[in-house]
Amino acid sequence: MRNSDLRFFNRLSYLLIVALGCASAVWADAPEIEQLAASLQAQRAEQVHVLSPRNFEAAVASLEAARKDLERGRSGERVSAKIAQAQASLDRAVKAAAAARQLLNTTIRAREDALVAKAPEFAPEIWRRAEQRFREAMIENENGDLKNAQRRAAESEVLLRDAELNAVKGQVLGEARALIAQADQTRVERFAPRTLQTAKRYLAEAEQEIQRNRYDLMLPRNLAAQASYEARHASYLARLIAQTVAQRGEEAALEALILSWEEPLGRIASNLDLAARFDEGMEPAIKELGEHVQRQRQDLSRLRQELQDRTEEIAALRKEVERLEARLGSVSEERIALQRRVDAQERLRANVARIESLFSADEARVYRQGEDVVISLLGIKFPSGRSTIDANSSALMSKVQQALALFPDASITVEGHTDAHGTDSANLILSQDRADAVKQYLVANFGANPERVTSIGYGEARPVSTNETAEGRARNRRIDLVIHLGAR
Repeated sequence: MRNSDLRFFNRLSYLLIVALGCASAVWADAPEIEQLAASLQAQRAEQVHVLSPRNFEAAVASLEAARKDLERGRSGERVSAKIAQAQASLDRAVKAAAAARQLLNTTIRAREDALVAKAPEFAPEIWRRAEQRFREAMIENENGDLKNAQRRAAESEVLLRDAELNAVKGQVLGEARALIAQADQTRVERFAPRTLQTAKRYLAEAEQEIQRNRYDLMLPRNLAAQASYEARHASYLARLIAQTVAQRGEEAALEALILSWEEPLGRIASNLDLAARFDEGMEPAIKELGEHVQRQRQDLSRLRQELQDRTEEIAALRKEVERLEARLGSVSEERIALQRRVDAQERLRANVARIESLFSADEARVYRQGEDVVISLLGIKFPSGRSTIDANSSALMSKVQQALALFPDASITVEGHTDAHGTDSANLILSQDRADAVKQYLVANFGANPERVTSIGYGEARPVSTNETAEGRARNRRIDLVIHLGAR
C-alpha cells in the first residue's frame, strides 16, 4: 500500500469513529426524552399546565425541540441542553402550581365547580372571559407578582361562579326555557294564556330555587319538569283551539271542544260497562267512573284473597296427604283420593291458564264458575240478524278447538246471548239459532260427541254489559261455552 493510500484510510477510519461516537451520544438521550414526556403527562393530569401555563408551555416547547434535534441526528450536547431546559421549566411549573394552590385556592375550586357544571357547554361566553382572567392570574403568580395575581384571581372567581350558576340553570331549565320561548313565538298566549302563565311561574320558581341553593337541585328539577309539561300543554291547547276555531268559527268552537273532551270519557265509561251522561256536566260522570274504579279495586282485592285461599287450601291438602301417607302408608285409599283431588286442582288451574293465554281480550274472556270453566266468545262473528258463523271467525274457532282439547271428557253447554235491540222473542230465537250453529260447528269440525254438547239461547236476558253503548252491546252479543267438569 502506498503512503498516500495509507493516510487516506487512517483519515477515513478516524471520521467513522467520530461519527459513531456522536450517534451513540445522540441516541443515548432518547430514554431521557421519553421519561420527561411521561413526567409532563403526569403533571398535566395534576392540572399543572393550567396553574403554571407559561412554564409548562416552555417545558413542552423545549422537549419538542430536543425530540426534533434527536430525529435529525444533531449533536448530543445540543439535545441534552434542551432536555435540561425542559426539565428546568417543568420544575418551575410544578413549584408555581404548588404556590397557586396555596395562594389562590378558592379561585381554583371555583373553576373546578364550573367545570363540573359543564360551564364551557352551557355558559360559553362567561366561561371564556373567566378563563382569560384565570390564566392572567396564574401568569402573575408565575412572575412572582402576588398582588396582581390575587386581584386577577378575584375577578376570575366572580366570573367562574356566574358561569357555574348559568350552566346549572342551562342544564336544569334549558328544556323549559326552549319550550316557553317557542310558545311565545307561536302566539300560544292568545289561545292558552292561563296554562302558559302557569308554565312561566313554575320556571321562575325553579330559577329562584337554583339561585338560593345551586347544589341542591331536586326541587328545581321537579319545578322545571312541571314547567316543561305546562308549556307543552299550553301549546297543545292552543293548536287544538286554533284549529277548532278555524274549522267551526268562534261561536261553535267551544261546543266542539267540550264534545271532543266528552267523547274519550264516554269511551272509557263504555269499556267499564257504564253509560256516561253529560247533561249535568262532566263531574257526575267522572265521579261515577271513580266510584266504579274503586269497586273494581275492591273486587280485585277480594279475588286475590280468594286465590290466596285456594293456594292455602291446596297446601293444606298436600300436608294432609303427607300426614295420611305417614299414618296409613302409600296404599291408603284415602290418601290416593286426596292426592287425586290435589292433582286435579293443579291440572285445572294450569289448563285455565293455558286457555287464557290462547285468546286476546277482544276474542274471549275465560273464567271459573263453580266447578265449570266458561269461555265467553266475544269475537265470534255472525252476519246481522243471522245465525251462520262468519268465515272470519275460523281463526278464533281454531283456538276454541285447542281449548276444548284440554277437557276431552267434559260435557259442554253452548249458550247464545244477544243485546237488547229488537223484540224479546226475536232475540230469544236468534240466540238459540246461533247456539245451535256453534254446536253443529263443534260436532262437524271438531268431532265433538253430540250427546255431550247441548245448546240453549237466552236472548237478551243475561247481559254482561250495558246496552246503552255500542261497545256494551257488542259485549252482550256473545256465545258462552260452559265446560262442565263435574258429574251431570
